[in-house]
Amino acid sequence: MLSIDFSIDLHCHPTLKPIGHSSGTQSIDPANKSSLWFYDPPKLSEKLLNQVLSVTKFSQANLTACAYGKVWVIVVALGTIEKWFFNNKLGTGIIADVLEDFATQVGAHRINEIQGIQNYFKDLLKEFIYLEQAHGMIVDIDGNRYAYEIVHNFKELKALAEQNEAELNLNDDDKVIRIAIIPSVEGMHVLNGGLDPARSPANIKANPAEIKANAQALKNHPHRPWFVAFTHHFYNELCGHSESLKGLIAKNCDQHLGLDTGFTPLGKEVLNMLLDNSGGKRILVDIKHLSPLARRQFFEMRKNQYTDIPVIISHGVCNGLPTMGATHSQYPELGSTFNDKEINFYDDEIIDMVKSNGIMGLQLDERRVANDETIKGTKHSFFRNKIMHYRSELVWKQIQYVAELLDANDLFAWGNLAIGSDYDGIVDPLNSFWTVEQYPDLKSFLERHAFNYMQNNSGRLKNNFNKIKSDVIVQNIFQTNAWKFFERWF
Repeated sequence: MLSIDFSIDLHCHPTLKPIGHSSGTQSIDPANKSSLWFYDPPKLSEKLLNQVLSVTKFSQANLTACAYGKVWVIVVALGTIEKWFFNNKLGTGIIADVLEDFATQVGAHRINEIQGIQNYFKDLLKEFIYLEQAHGMIVDIDGNRYAYEIVHNFKELKALAEQNEAELNLNDDDKVIRIAIIPSVEGMHVLNGGLDPARSPANIKANPAEIKANAQALKNHPHRPWFVAFTHHFYNELCGHSESLKGLIAKNCDQHLGLDTGFTPLGKEVLNMLLDNSGGKRILVDIKHLSPLARRQFFEMRKNQYTDIPVIISHGVCNGLPTMGATHSQYPELGSTFNDKEINFYDDEIIDMVKSNGIMGLQLDERRVANDETIKGTKHSFFRNKIMHYRSELVWKQIQYVAELLDANDLFAWGNLAIGSDYDGIVDPLNSFWTVEQYPDLKSFLERHAFNYMQNNSGRLKNNFNKIKSDVIVQNIFQTNAWKFFERWF
């Protein structure tokens, strides 16, 4: 096991904003917006804007923030923003571009590029090149030396961690800490589906031969993604999605086409291609953003055909409901405080995920972890430490819910949760935990909640094997569980 302390994030988007401010070439200057190291912490005005409008104008998952927060292993979610995010009811004129850039911070040039995009797959390949450009290059952060390296399997990841451990033991100003980057992809629209505005679930417009050729090319790519989310925000002609947008964005972007449908015949072909392990080139599937129907179909396929794969939820939370179609929580004390939308996960899905030796990264988006009533009822304070206590409790309730659900089913309660923040994925972060830089604070406050729970409420757990120390619970979530998952499946 590891002997150095750092955090792991299973799903974040450090490339999303800087690639929009580049001409396709990444700078290694941390002061340049086109650099993954560009440091842009929230100003007071930006914090207030986030609290009032849920708009996140600052950088959450840049690598400098990762360095400060000791987030030294990240699964980077690549994949072009779907064009329907910007081709919407606002139109595609200058005013629309300004408003959309205000909300996303990806740059007006990038918005225009995506609005007119004709080949998602070529754009994905550019993202891989962009990520590769600064691989291994050393940058100076406050007199300390860092680099990031793309890793392709657990052997390379372990070697990098051991190298960091050796560097930390040196009294040498030239030591270098390396952040490990594991590629993933969010949304199989990147295979070049879902481009036609007249597209229909019953009328595939994408070229099946092109889609399958791109899927094979993805499997053969030198930085083959470890896993992919099969859907994202809009219909991709392969599989139905869950409603994911909220507020002003939801009013302007129409997600209804293909919503809540299952896998198409072409989608099933692509799924089988990705999961085929010939030559050891299997790409695992992340079930986030799948419609509940598609998730049910996936679980059935896994049960009958792919018993040797884990269930991955890279960035998700519970909705507090026992199964698809249910309207009342079996554990209402906690479950009734959650966002019960179908994009969040049902109790039976969480149990199946654990039984598959899978993992769920907890998404740190206020709009996901709790319902509107709960967020409005969360206590306020002028003191930052109290705000952190109240807001971190929203995450703790999710952790506690999973623990009690698993314990009730005689399963280990603390071994399958990790962090999958979705930071820089246009999310509304927990107030005071604005970026990955605040992970040490989040760890501390979650440990406080865990300690209070184990001291005062551990009787809610019937199995003694689930009554463990609070610091172990939190270390499992921020490091150990993900590391063991890497060791088993990466």
